[in-house]
Amino acid sequence: MLDLSLWFPEGIDGPWTNIRQAAVEAALAETYQVEQHQADPAAAKSQLSKEDSEETEDAWAEAEDAFAAQPDAQDRAERSEAVTRAASVEEAVAPQSRPQRSQKRSQLDLARVLPRQAAMHMTHALAARWLKSSGLRTKSSGHCTSRHMHHCTSLDSVRAGTIARIIDLKHDSGCPVMVTGGTEAGHAPGQYSHGNGYKLDITHNACIDRYITRHHRKTGVRGDGAALYRSATGTVFANESSHWDILFR
Repeated sequence: MLDLSLWFPEGIDGPWTNIRQAAVEAALAETYQVEQHQADPAAAKSQLSKEDSEETEDAWAEAEDAFAAQPDAQDRAERSEAVTRAASVEEAVAPQSRPQRSQKRSQLDLARVLPRQAAMHMTHALAARWLKSSGLRTKSSGHCTSRHMHHCTSLDSVRAGTIARIIDLKHDSGCPVMVTGGTEAGHAPGQYSHGNGYKLDITHNACIDRYITRHHRKTGVRGDGAALYRSATGTVFANESSHWDILFR
């Protein structure tokens, strides 16, 4: 028989007694956990769910901290807010099945357009719905809305600030307002032009003529002979023979 020396972990006094005792205690502990799960599976599941929930919450907290630590986190939040509000503006006027809610949100969003979203460009359909819901009308000599034809009246790519201010003109004056010119071809080019969404044409009528000339300062005459009037906010009204040419900056 070979005489081999046996090594036992530190803390074990004898070769068999303590090893067997440790094994028995481990087996009993495992058996107790199994029996507890079998006796009360709901409690066991609840415990597991709680642990998973705590791990998930910890993971979300770490992710949020990491996101907040990035230098452009605030910029992304501001862009997200702008996109959300832009979506809210379109949603406010689009659905026909919720007229009361749409009207309420439309009024709220119109007040927020300036100055934060004044540069947002709109589709013709959305801009036309804004005008119609606020009591303004549009008219096209060619009965069309293409921005590529000069005889159409198009609001495609008009600035949101331009639409909001023409609506303000309607409300402040209490006069009927009919839009006859927008972003369609045929207007003079330039940075602050019809094509870039800064200008609209409206028809003459006694009410709007009186309001513009009495409530705005006359600032001279344009090169083509049109008398110019300027509002306190910088809007310029050019009195052309067939319509008012209005620049909203």
